[in-house]
Amino acid sequence: MPQKPAYHQEYIAPAALDWLSGQPYSKLYEDIYYTADGTDEVHRIYLKPSNLLERADLPDCVNIGELGFGSGLNFAITASELLNKTTKHLHFISFEAHPLDYEAWQKVALTRTKIPLYQALADNPPPLLTGWHRRSFANGRVQLSVYHGPALEGVKDLAQRQRQPIDTWFLDGFSPPKNPEMWDLDILSALTSTCTQGTTICSFTSAGAVRRGLESLGFTMRKVDQQPVKRSSLAGVFVATGRARQSTPKQVSVFGAGIAGCAIARHLADQGVHVQIFDPNGVASGGSKMDASALHCRLLGDSSPGAEFRARAFHYARSYHHNFPGFADTGAVQLAMNDGELSKIQRIAKVYAPDPSAAENWLTYLDEQTLTEKFQLAGLGALVFPSAAIIDLPQLCHGLIDHSRIEFINQDGIETDQRPFIVACAGASKNFTHTESLEIGEMYGQLDWIAPQAPIPMPIVGNGYVIPGAKEWTVGSSYEYEPWPSIEASTSNINKNRRFLGNGKMTSLRHKRAPRCVSSDREPVVGKLSETGWISTAHGSMGTSSAPMAAAMISSQLLGWIPPVSKRVETSLSPQRFIPRQARRGVKHVGPKPDPAE
Repeated sequence: MPQKPAYHQEYIAPAALDWLSGQPYSKLYEDIYYTADGTDEVHRIYLKPSNLLERADLPDCVNIGELGFGSGLNFAITASELLNKTTKHLHFISFEAHPLDYEAWQKVALTRTKIPLYQALADNPPPLLTGWHRRSFANGRVQLSVYHGPALEGVKDLAQRQRQPIDTWFLDGFSPPKNPEMWDLDILSALTSTCTQGTTICSFTSAGAVRRGLESLGFTMRKVDQQPVKRSSLAGVFVATGRARQSTPKQVSVFGAGIAGCAIARHLADQGVHVQIFDPNGVASGGSKMDASALHCRLLGDSSPGAEFRARAFHYARSYHHNFPGFADTGAVQLAMNDGELSKIQRIAKVYAPDPSAAENWLTYLDEQTLTEKFQLAGLGALVFPSAAIIDLPQLCHGLIDHSRIEFINQDGIETDQRPFIVACAGASKNFTHTESLEIGEMYGQLDWIAPQAPIPMPIVGNGYVIPGAKEWTVGSSYEYEPWPSIEASTSNINKNRRFLGNGKMTSLRHKRAPRCVSSDREPVVGKLSETGWISTAHGSMGTSSAPMAAAMISSQLLGWIPPVSKRVETSLSPQRFIPRQARRGVKHVGPKPDPAE
């Protein structure tokens, strides 16, 4: 009998802090996050002993691992130094069991005003959700991957799925007597399996047990004099052979210039890859021609892989899109107008925001009375998403491919085994090899623009959506299993939203129609097709939020990085996921069935 999968926890509680002279102090571990000299400490303990800025053997993209993300100080200073003093790219990977909440990030940022990158991090920190999170800085030169949860689980996952070796490890957990789990030999052994010959390791502690453990795993260790601040710290070099460095592609072809293809092209170009993006219909055709798309989180409120993906994809898209044109901060509210909708949003709120007293939440539940008092909106309750936004997709797509390493070609692309290719052309994705098992198709949708109505404070999302504007309001969007006449879709869009718009006479001033590519299970299709092929399609009406995360997943696989999602999410989105279902129905397929995480 198959085992029932373990329950997946979404929310992770933030660190319990005190503040001593404006600096964070962990109440759980009864220890400080950093000493008063902060910035100097990072140089003394990590940058100088690791010789990071002077090493001649480092690749174009430096991979740094860290135990104990804490306040992000090591990351921010290391990234700033690398940006200012080298031409390198950086992928910084860290682990944190007790992340800061938004209020704490902002408080620490007040003490780091001389580090611009720190404020960028504090404004878009990883959310209080378990698992992997990705952030991009400095036009893509700096990538941050943070794992929220037990360090041993995270490091083991890194050892399994990160193919590029780690060039330097920073060990910065709270002191061994106060946080012994962080210094467990199992963790040190797991991180050792990510090393290559020459990998350096540094730690603020000079504890003998830590030094002996690292020496037993293949490091030569030395003490580093830290007087008069403290007695000493540890530094070392991995002298065993370790894992080989992986080659990365120099050129990649992308088929499709909608949001999925443009996002992938930009992710790769930012890492030095030359990209040709092919589309005979031009940039931002199909579903990406809509110039008013709501970026909000279509949460499920359960423990499924799809729910896990949606929440993290929204946060990544929110942090990524704001770097490009076509992005407008608006916030959004999801209203409950009946008991079924109320039950759903209450369940979602319980999963993602169990601390309603927090000063800042990416999601807040409002009861009927508070909704009326705060927003003058009628409903049984609501979820408020303060970081939701409106995206002009054509403007965004053009901004994404405005890069010296991206060449747009206004014709069909041809797959080849001579260079990697990514299929990102919606329903036409079925025209390529190794796609015969895909269960995807197209459904039409329509947006309508109407005259402004009675004021509402922000976009309303849910079953359709209403986006207020100064001159026109956008309402939508239809979901047509068979294409409707445009006038029928306009009537549907208006009537679907009358509970927000009222019963007055309304007509469509203009409309836009486009096909959406959807899968049979309504989840995107993202992953490896063949030895040289990948795919990103079937984003449906979620492309604004799901396409950037899909791009991060595929670019990570091509570059040899840990993807910013869990293994189970990779599997659930894999293009191979339909094959077992079809086999149970007696359908047979010929061709390779690659591991989506390869």
